[in-house]
Amino acid sequence: MAASEADPWLVLVVDDEPEVHAVTRLVLTRLRYRGRPLKLLNCLSAADAERVLRETPDIAIILLDVVMETEDAGLRLVRTIREEIGNQAIRIILRTGQPGQAPEEDVVLAYDINDYKGKSELTSQKLFTSVVAALRAYTDIVALETNRRGLQQIIQSTDRLFELRSMQQFAAGVLTQLSGVLRVKPDAILCAQREPESGALTVLAGAGRYADAVDNPDAALNPTVVAGISEAFRSKRGVYGPDGSTLYIRVPDGHEVAAWIHTDRPLDGVDRALVEVFASKIAISFSNVSLYERLREANETLELRVAERTRALEEANARLNRLATLDPLTGVWNRRRFLELAGAELGRARRYGRHLGIFLLDLDRFKLVNDTYGHAAGDEVLRTVVKRTREALRASDHIARFGGEEFVVLLPETDEEGTSIVAERVRASLAQTPVLAEGRAVPITGSIGVANWLPDEASIEQTLRRADSALYAAKQAGRDRVERG
Repeated sequence: MAASEADPWLVLVVDDEPEVHAVTRLVLTRLRYRGRPLKLLNCLSAADAERVLRETPDIAIILLDVVMETEDAGLRLVRTIREEIGNQAIRIILRTGQPGQAPEEDVVLAYDINDYKGKSELTSQKLFTSVVAALRAYTDIVALETNRRGLQQIIQSTDRLFELRSMQQFAAGVLTQLSGVLRVKPDAILCAQREPESGALTVLAGAGRYADAVDNPDAALNPTVVAGISEAFRSKRGVYGPDGSTLYIRVPDGHEVAAWIHTDRPLDGVDRALVEVFASKIAISFSNVSLYERLREANETLELRVAERTRALEEANARLNRLATLDPLTGVWNRRRFLELAGAELGRARRYGRHLGIFLLDLDRFKLVNDTYGHAAGDEVLRTVVKRTREALRASDHIARFGGEEFVVLLPETDEEGTSIVAERVRASLAQTPVLAEGRAVPITGSIGVANWLPDEASIEQTLRRADSALYAAKQAGRDRVERG
């Protein structure tokens, strides 16, 4: 980055004398520190200054008059800055035209300030020197705080190693810490990882203009950045340029990591040495986090496979249960399941004194249907019989295939008259319309034996025997009829 494009240092001048602002601007207008110019903010009162300080947390220096709207306005603002606003980084240079009112020793001991000057003694050179010293101290403090935040973020990431983005959190912490080491803003920095097998680049963390690159891998990167990262991977060492540098990290597990740092100055020998030490120390940490991520992914894969196997087992059990309880041809209950349901309904009828109806349906001359039209047509007839019978039933009623061409229907809470009505409705629905099977119309009728459970019957089998006797009577009486047992 060219010097003229660098973000300026913010200096707040607080004084109730306009001449002081003019002189300060004249002295500091050409000052540049580490390639960055100064930008002066001006306030004529402590109250205005407090507002600006709350709105602008990155002010580096405040040149503060002691006596303004009150004799101690400047001193009270110092306490506000440190205690209420909580800004410990800003460097405070007190200036007073009446040093006798606030003796230097008392003020320096009582207030957290960094310099105390009388306006008469603050020549152009001394003001220049004081500001440069304050900027140097401010950058060191900010670097320490930035470094602390980076370490804190890395520690937090180790507590969250099994979260989805733990590697990205760790990489972001590394970038923040690295920017603190180099005393640059954590901006326009990214970290890229190259997979050992494919050689593909993955953006792990970014800040500033590259903040969106983590979730948008196709985002266009500055050619300078791409060139720096590619050269670092090719040469397997750090690459240093005038506008930015690339840190190369060889992780013990075979991965390669590169951090491109956008700086406002070329890195000197000391900075490069710090970066290399940092790279060697952080490599093992990257390996540990990568290992945990692979373990987490393996665990997720295992859990997914277990879930899939469990789901498949549940589906298989459901199929087995259906096979064990349903008639495979017609989809209605089989004999065993029907007897279980009928036993439960009988228990309810006995417990609450309710009615329970039942009837047996046997298709007339069904063997002749199979012999004449074939077994496929016979199967279609059975399915149609079930369909028509269901249309005459309620959702609470039960139908089952008892065997061959015989079906049984259970009607909870249905008296003798109601049971007979339903049975007659089923008989009529079969006789009225032939069944269309294999492209041919097959006439079909059924004989039905009806019975209702009696309180002195201990089991449903006794009721079924009466219904079976009634069914036999219907057959003997000429078929296609309903008889009661």
